[in-house]
Amino acid sequence: MELAIAVCDDLREERGSLAKMIHDCCRQRGIDARLRLFASGEELLSAIRRPGQFHVLFLDVYMPGLSGVETARRLRRVDRSCAVIFATTSTDHGLESFEVEASDYLVKPIQQEDVDRAMDWFLEHAPKELRPLSVYAEREWMDIPLASILYIEILGHHAHIHTGTRDVVVRRGIDDLASAIDSEDFLRCHRSYLVNLNYVRGIEGSDFRLTDGSRVPIRTGELAALRSQFVNWTYRKTWARV
Repeated sequence: MELAIAVCDDLREERGSLAKMIHDCCRQRGIDARLRLFASGEELLSAIRRPGQFHVLFLDVYMPGLSGVETARRLRRVDRSCAVIFATTSTDHGLESFEVEASDYLVKPIQQEDVDRAMDWFLEHAPKELRPLSVYAEREWMDIPLASILYIEILGHHAHIHTGTRDVVVRRGIDDLASAIDSEDFLRCHRSYLVNLNYVRGIEGSDFRLTDGSRVPIRTGELAALRSQFVNWTYRKTWARV
């Protein structure tokens, strides 16, 4: 397993100390980790190129310029799957953490056991997001991280897998792909569409509206039932973090 982990803190010493603790935690658990360190929210956001780029973000709350909370708000506009773990001197940010779907708080001064606990929570609750979907496209096998898939659309005999950066076209059916993904985060909302609920911003008319502005149709006559499924999924995701 390889994890892409970001650490964002304006203080160089604390940034380095936290990175070392994360590295030690991952090494003890046999996890290959790729760490990137950022000195500000602006620097972090400018480095985000696609959804799913980072699996975990350790984010300082109190920073000059963009605060950690505002950085998390802007991150959520493009990436709903990254686990956000705040580092702070105070836990008095309950409403903001709910809004940005924060996974945990680490209270400074941070200890190794705090990092271990946060990482263990992540590994327990988000294993499926680390799995790739293996497909044969463009004359080669490729792995597409599930966290990067916004939705899948069937056109004719081909499936168009829409990610944050490109579309991958494969000759596979929707039932086959749904079985291969096997995740409650993906909803079969139409006979020709499979949508990743992590990227749904809301329902407009008879469509799901996604974070990138795309609209995915909902089966005629099943709007109420699928709306209920989406609401239930949202509650499960929210309370799993409590």
